[in-house]
Amino acid sequence: MFLLEETNQLFDLFGDKVYDPKYLDKKTIQLLAVACSVMADCVPCIESHYKQAVAAGANSEEISEALAVCMAISAGSKRAKYKSVVSNLEKLA
Repeated sequence: MFLLEETNQLFDLFGDKVYDPKYLDKKTIQLLAVACSVMADCVPCIESHYKQAVAAGANSEEISEALAVCMAISAGSKRAKYKSVVSNLEKLA
């Protein structure tokens, strides 16, 4: 049970709007949702959007490619932080 039922209802309405295709097709939206769910480390989201992606016609190769992009972005953000630390260490030397 949510403390504020109205907040829960608004969240549901928000989700309904976001996942209602306007410019992207349902499969693309769900591929994005799977990748974003992995980035957000939201296990229930991953399970839900993976099933919805498959239902929208996504195959394992498409899901794998979306997840590979997710991994590259995640690794890139870590690399950028690494470069910052190395740069600061070099200034100390």
